[in-house]
Amino acid sequence: MGNDGASDGPPRHHRLDKQHVTALFSGGGDADSVTQLLTVERSWRMLQLRALLDLVRPEHDVGPLASVGTAWALLVEAERRDPPKVAGLLLHPQVGIWAGYVLRRLRGTADSPAPLWVDLGYLHTLAAAAALSTGADFRITVPVRDGFTVLPTLGAAHVPGTRQWDRTDVHGAGGSGVVETPDGAVVVGGSRWNAMPGVRVEAAGQTLAVRLDCLDPYRNLRAPTPPHLLSEPELRHWRELLTQAWRLLVETSPPLAAPMAQGLFSVVPQPPAERFRTMSASAGDAFGSMIMSEPRDAVELAVTMVHEFQHIKLGALLHLAPLHTGEPVQRLYAPWRDDPRPLGGLLQGVYAFAGITEFWRALRERSSGSTAALAHFEFARWRRQVHATLAMLAELPQLTEVGKNLVHGLMATADGWRSDDVPARVRVAADAAVSDHRARWRLHHLRPSAEVVDALAASWTAGVDRPEQAGPAPVVAADPGARGLDARAVLMLWRLTDPAGFDQLRRDPSTIGAHVTGAGPSDLAYVAGELDHARDGYLAALSVDPDSPSAWAGLGLVLSAAGPGRAADALMRRPELVRAVHQAVRSSTGEISDPVKLAGWIGPG
Repeated sequence: MGNDGASDGPPRHHRLDKQHVTALFSGGGDADSVTQLLTVERSWRMLQLRALLDLVRPEHDVGPLASVGTAWALLVEAERRDPPKVAGLLLHPQVGIWAGYVLRRLRGTADSPAPLWVDLGYLHTLAAAAALSTGADFRITVPVRDGFTVLPTLGAAHVPGTRQWDRTDVHGAGGSGVVETPDGAVVVGGSRWNAMPGVRVEAAGQTLAVRLDCLDPYRNLRAPTPPHLLSEPELRHWRELLTQAWRLLVETSPPLAAPMAQGLFSVVPQPPAERFRTMSASAGDAFGSMIMSEPRDAVELAVTMVHEFQHIKLGALLHLAPLHTGEPVQRLYAPWRDDPRPLGGLLQGVYAFAGITEFWRALRERSSGSTAALAHFEFARWRRQVHATLAMLAELPQLTEVGKNLVHGLMATADGWRSDDVPARVRVAADAAVSDHRARWRLHHLRPSAEVVDALAASWTAGVDRPEQAGPAPVVAADPGARGLDARAVLMLWRLTDPAGFDQLRRDPSTIGAHVTGAGPSDLAYVAGELDHARDGYLAALSVDPDSPSAWAGLGLVLSAAGPGRAADALMRRPELVRAVHQAVRSSTGEISDPVKLAGWIGPG
């Protein structure tokens, strides 16, 4: 790169080798595939930096800092001393998050209480880290944010007695560096320095080396975050779990582990989430970084790593070519989400869950006991959901040729799962979880045609046969309050993997919502196999709240468990229509219709 931010040499067009394209489109890809993606990402990062430098104007206040050009010149000098080292630093995922965030600030699409110079000053800390890492002599003023000065990838110095946004000096020579503070100089790497923690583990020749990034202000996706120093027990726990998860991945899923070894650079720890509801995220601007809640065991961590690395790979592919143009008229059903999704989000999700399904498929063949039960359930659940989602995506005209090829590649992978055997008891539970989520989603987000509802309500009230006309299809009207649509699936996982814990939940059903968001006492009864108890509970719930999505879908599950029938099919396939007719009859006549009889009269259509 040059002093003006331009890359040296003529611009290059990136192309992936055909075998890597084929592998990535199938949901896979090896270490060489990731190496090619990293080449793309370096160009993407340089484009971000070029755009940022182009947008910074003299009128932009840099506060107490030197000019952006001065910081850039120090970065260029460091690159001249050691190009590979600086190239690696620029690929630090948080550099991408920072660049994207500052570009949004400069373009007026992101607000922040911080002065602009504090965000621009990350470039100064980046230049200081590069100069220090390459042994350059330097002195530069950098921001202090929330009491810390962070040097990307290296660590942080606590700077006491400062305002929320302040400044200090960093200087170094020959690879040694100092951060000035009111309490005296903090030597980088010394006793008062908070080094960026990391993990390095080897298994069967595959090495995972990642930073546990609890320091960088741009480690989260939405806005800068103060450092959170991990305690020794927290750090030990994360290192132990990453070691166990990596060994598990290498042992059970080598094709998933190999590319991760090449392209995973940082894990951003977050507090624990609800059991079986891991929180994780990644971003297209941050290749190689994944945010995740503290896992309970190695299996949870391993599948989360697979999940987010799938997103990371697809994010890099999207820097080469779009998968779709425009959006469908309505947002779409994503079986892994509570909310309707845009097309781009659904493509990201199905790509991630193709990898997740491959992980569970492999794990079930190499595990036993509760782990095998978990793997069988999750494999059975997600192979159905992924296949159905791909079939729907394949029909959308908004897909580009690249998008169509991706969907076809993933479909070929999904077709390979269909003949795999799953224990009958687990398969039945997984099928119920699939139907339940879709029914609850429909109840929250679909609104049937008023014309259809009124015609059915009038016929029901008159005691005549159901009219046969199809009428307009329901429309998507997103319910922002939809939460916990997978609650009964989570309870199934409790019962499959932790029977004692499930029994403990049953001892005090009234508190179940505190343990599993979206669950109620009747859900415990259903999952325990107490179908009469569950049915009575769902009917009682509907007598109090006739609009309850959980109770309508739960009633459909209970009826389905007793065997196929018109009422069960109606409540699983178009529950929003049954509920809407029930509401219309109640509004027009005051009559509280029997939900089961009404559902049987309406039927599945």
